[in-house]
Amino acid sequence: MNYNELLADFQKIHNQSEIEQRAFKDRLVRRQLQEAITKSNYYRELIDHNNIDIGVIQSCADLHLLPIISSEIFSESMSKVSMAFDDIVRYCHTSGSTGTTKRVPYTRKDIDNAVTSQARSYLFAGVEPFDKCLCAMTYGPWPSGMICHAASEIFGLTIPADSFLGLDHQLQSLQKDKLNYMVCLPSLLPRLEQHCLEKDISPESLNVRNIFMVGELFSEDFRSYYEKLFNSKLINMYANTEFGLVATECRHHNLHVWEDYFHAEVIDPDTGEPCEFGVTGELVITALQREALPLIRYNTHDLVEMHSGPCECGHPGTYLGPIQGRSDNMFTVNGANVYPIMLENTITGTTGLSSFYHCIIEKVDGYDHLTFKIEAREAVDKQGKIGLAQLFYSNLSGSDVTLRMIFLGLKSALRLNIEILQPGEISQKPGKVKKIIDRR
Repeated sequence: MNYNELLADFQKIHNQSEIEQRAFKDRLVRRQLQEAITKSNYYRELIDHNNIDIGVIQSCADLHLLPIISSEIFSESMSKVSMAFDDIVRYCHTSGSTGTTKRVPYTRKDIDNAVTSQARSYLFAGVEPFDKCLCAMTYGPWPSGMICHAASEIFGLTIPADSFLGLDHQLQSLQKDKLNYMVCLPSLLPRLEQHCLEKDISPESLNVRNIFMVGELFSEDFRSYYEKLFNSKLINMYANTEFGLVATECRHHNLHVWEDYFHAEVIDPDTGEPCEFGVTGELVITALQREALPLIRYNTHDLVEMHSGPCECGHPGTYLGPIQGRSDNMFTVNGANVYPIMLENTITGTTGLSSFYHCIIEKVDGYDHLTFKIEAREAVDKQGKIGLAQLFYSNLSGSDVTLRMIFLGLKSALRLNIEILQPGEISQKPGKVKKIIDRR
């Protein structure tokens, strides 16, 4: 696909009416179900086991009649599961940060569709022909590097800057090649900031207009700080290995799903019933054009709210709010649920703290104990660490009512420990940081 083809494809999707969009998706659902029943032994047995008459599924609105699937599909033999086993050309791996690593198959068409949806994200944010990109994602068996790279090449020069190549490589590319945008994990920005500081380089002087963020949560305080520091616009993208890029953020910070590739639902984690608009639940996705796997009503376990359209940006269809974390990363302390984004907001909103931290939860003598290990933004002495710990605790127990209830109780029971670390103690290793460590 070249730029002109991408632009025509994007405009067709963007200008579809809601009625046209719904009718197109309904046709895709019927076709995908027929493919799954015909070609996947796993999915045919799943439908038979649940005594479902596939003929009653005529639209996206009927999908709730089908069973929800999850990561167990990846434990099956791929020859049994796949709808196009002989056409698989690539396996991509998940990071394994929330459990067992999954091997996800892609056909050539699956790869092409993933590249197209990624390229649409760039287009949606204003990337233009001949704009140049630094792709600072991880290359290898993970899909992010190769797919982001291929999508960027549709526009122009793309510099591979694998996170394992080191910050010198990335910084030199940004300085020498006059790059317009970059795509990276959010955690790269604090590392790049520190590297610029050590070399007496202003991050703003790098002249990067857009920074596309994927793969990790970040708070609005994080966005504001780094948009100002780099004089750039930070754009959030929602993607995973199972599907590729699913949704892209507009200028109003809403995530828009590419509706010709995916159908999204938000369900109550306890009942499996659909959530009302604006209520947090688990994101369930149906792939409408995927060949390798019948990912129909696949539970991502990512927590999010869905909102009714239209969005102020004018893009059609419903849209998602920010991803709040995963339900399997959510933890319960003192009878209350804590979502990772709550902690992220408090930590990045505390002056002097970086976004690198570990929250370690342990059971001691039958009680929950929490330890926070948080990097300071700059080197601090013993007294500075005490001050930062006190400031963080004040913010933790003085903002959100749920956090206040939990952490006031933990502090009074001496079951909360806050340890401030020097810069680099967590962030020196490239790649994702596992922030919630539940050892109970």
